[in-house]
Amino acid sequence: MMNTKPGEAAEDRPPNWSLKPQKPLLQQAYDFVGAPLRMVMLPDQICEKMHLTSLRAERFAMTLKHMKGRTCDIGAGDNMLIKIYKEMYPNDKDVQASVGTDVIDWGGDCVIMEDSTKLPFEDNSFDTVCFIACINHIPEREETLKEAYRILKPGGQLMISMIGRFIGVVGHAIWWYSEDKHREVDEEEEMGMDPKEIFELLEKSGFEKPEIKKFVYRLNYLYISKPKK
Repeated sequence: MMNTKPGEAAEDRPPNWSLKPQKPLLQQAYDFVGAPLRMVMLPDQICEKMHLTSLRAERFAMTLKHMKGRTCDIGAGDNMLIKIYKEMYPNDKDVQASVGTDVIDWGGDCVIMEDSTKLPFEDNSFDTVCFIACINHIPEREETLKEAYRILKPGGQLMISMIGRFIGVVGHAIWWYSEDKHREVDEEEEMGMDPKEIFELLEKSGFEKPEIKKFVYRLNYLYISKPKK
């Protein structure tokens, strides 16, 4: 979920403390008490200034734990995930060759595409392809996932983070700062997708049944799948 407008670079990155997979008990308690602020009312950067773990930091922390090798982040927005990933592994050539892509220029040095059904990359060229809270906003979801299949190396992995349909509909109605408030919304977009929908989409696109990691009070899901052999 972006908190910037098209063409604006997000200058603030999540602070390092917010990206730790396991927070101190005091931080966990503060995050729990502040859950309405960080999950509903305030943009990520404001939450982080208040020392609340933002939703973007929660998603990044979970995803970074499982990323490997050269990564393509589709729907990357301000490209913050890839920037942090490269900071973590400055001497890893594969990591440094990672890229973020999007169809809108949010000011993050992404590869800008006309649409996500024709990725400008060679076959079998990435170890990881990820969609962070965005696959629901891509109208051509199945075609895009087939492109992800094409650019993944044998044994590579696909990662999708997503909230359920009900929480997504309620959330997007409340999140006054979310990126969909700053652009036209396609009629094929969804505000969230349930696990059954993700399973069916992956099956149609040539991927195995995913492993699921739940986070943020089990309301967010990280699906990790591999191409079928």
